[in-house]
Amino acid sequence: MWRPLLRDVLSHHSALKLRGDGAWLLADDKSSTAPGPLDEFVVLDVETTGLQPSRQRVIEIAIVRFKGGTLVHQWVSLCNPGRRIPAYIVKLTGIDDTLVDDAPQFESIADLAIELLSDAVIVGHNIEFDLGFLNAELKRVGRSHVVNDRLDTLTLSTRLVPSLRKPTLHAVAQRVGIDSPSRNCHRAATDASITGLVAVSLLGQARDAGFTSLDELKAIARPATRRPRERMPRASTVVDRSLLATIPKAPGVYMMRDANERIVYIGKAKNLRDRVGTYFSQPLGYTRKMDGLIESLSRIQVEVVGSELEALLLESQLIRRHQPRYNTALRAHEQYPFIRVDVSNPWPRVSLAKARKEDGARYFGPFRSAATARKTVELINKVVPLRTCTRSFRDARSYGSPCIQLDLGRCLGPCVGRADRDVYMSLVRSVVDYVDGRDQALHDVLWSGLEGAVAALDFERASRIRRDLQTSLALTAGQRRLRESSESNWVLLVTPSTLPNWREVMLILQGRLWAQFRIDEWSSPEDFAPRMAESWSRFAANGLSEPDHDSVDDMHILGSWLARHEGHPAILKIDGRDARPDWQRLAEQVIGLRRDQLDFDAWRKARDLGEIVWGDIDSVD
Repeated sequence: MWRPLLRDVLSHHSALKLRGDGAWLLADDKSSTAPGPLDEFVVLDVETTGLQPSRQRVIEIAIVRFKGGTLVHQWVSLCNPGRRIPAYIVKLTGIDDTLVDDAPQFESIADLAIELLSDAVIVGHNIEFDLGFLNAELKRVGRSHVVNDRLDTLTLSTRLVPSLRKPTLHAVAQRVGIDSPSRNCHRAATDASITGLVAVSLLGQARDAGFTSLDELKAIARPATRRPRERMPRASTVVDRSLLATIPKAPGVYMMRDANERIVYIGKAKNLRDRVGTYFSQPLGYTRKMDGLIESLSRIQVEVVGSELEALLLESQLIRRHQPRYNTALRAHEQYPFIRVDVSNPWPRVSLAKARKEDGARYFGPFRSAATARKTVELINKVVPLRTCTRSFRDARSYGSPCIQLDLGRCLGPCVGRADRDVYMSLVRSVVDYVDGRDQALHDVLWSGLEGAVAALDFERASRIRRDLQTSLALTAGQRRLRESSESNWVLLVTPSTLPNWREVMLILQGRLWAQFRIDEWSSPEDFAPRMAESWSRFAANGLSEPDHDSVDDMHILGSWLARHEGHPAILKIDGRDARPDWQRLAEQVIGLRRDQLDFDAWRKARDLGEIVWGDIDSVD
């Protein structure tokens, strides 16, 4: 904190100067400005048409000589590269084609450049870049390479200037107290002069640090050698790459089978060939899961679908069916818990349940995180004074002998007749609304507890309450999305098909896939509308059960996908759900969609860039 203040105060004193390592010195201290181990050197800097010496050319070269810490000679020349200068180089340097039209070819200045360099030590900022281009040009004109001793101010600054994040010439110059032009201005003469001044300052610091010879300077300026990377075996050494030969570049699902034809892993991809190909470059020895999967792989089976959404749904269904060994995310769907509120009981309680039963209770979920559901139930029972015991309250044995929760103030005490039923049921309704994501009353109670803990400086309790809040909010948000998906996701979704000139039409009702049709682009609305009407009649007659373990994952997939593509012309809302939707009109809209309107990725990119140009598709009122 005090360093910027000190710098601001001392910088106004002309008798002081700041050294690159943060030390303040007397401005007239000649020992601090002496060049140290090198009394004389030349600075080389070039501007080029690119980054590869073998393919690009020099367009400007500067050679500047320093002696006794002072610039004594400067030579600079433009060079005609014999080709067009790229636009980004023009922007970087300001050197364009018209500026070099009358400039000499490098061949005509090569001898002069060699003479100026002679036997001096060559200094540069990233000197290997400049020497690389110089030697490439000398080679083209039949001259010998320059093999002078060289010193790199870039690597030298990383050793002598502490806490320097990016050792650019501009940054190093600023740290050693040298004024430099804008970092976006790159010309050879300017950069060479600044590099020379930086070198003078760094050489003075090197002398103060005890480095008194050229060999010592070269040693500390040598780039740090990186530890050679361990050559890890790759999956391609274990798995035959010929397995990729028949895998297409299309969306779909891949199933990895072992030698006994058991499915060990199921995955999905927009591009099956590219996704499966990544397994062959996986390094072995990092995770047991990946090593076991690769070593057990014997055959890869693929199922091609028309769209990413179909791949997501198919993957979820296949994982639930086959329970592959190496799939962990969706395999435990049968263990998703429900939160149960036994509203049929005279004194309801909140608990976890493994399955939904026809017992008059309210069930929420299932929730894909058992830990989150358990912590939310514990939080509710801690904050809301409802009973947690398993008494039935249907006979006399359920009354009397209160538990410790009554003494702790965590229960209103219905077992001893202390609880007011209206107050108790009001709390139950608040819990139901909170878990369903409809009310934030309990959230406000928890938040006030958090504010109270902070006011009392009990930060440990405040941290615990904050974690509880985050956990419960995540659960209620998931339940709200599930409910809203069931209420609002009544749509026809049109996606590409695996067959050319065909399309898939998904009938999504209550947030779930009810039916799927495949039609060609030339289908008649009169033929397609009765098919949808018949499917709707089956739904009206049978309906859908409440979400269960088998359907919740698909509901989340569909809800998330539809939310990401909201407003897409291929998502047609079904209104009039209480009566009979206009299937004829919907069929006309489905068949009227152009092929390019089924490209959901392109549509989303265009939407994010504000470039949607497709015509609006009328919704069904």
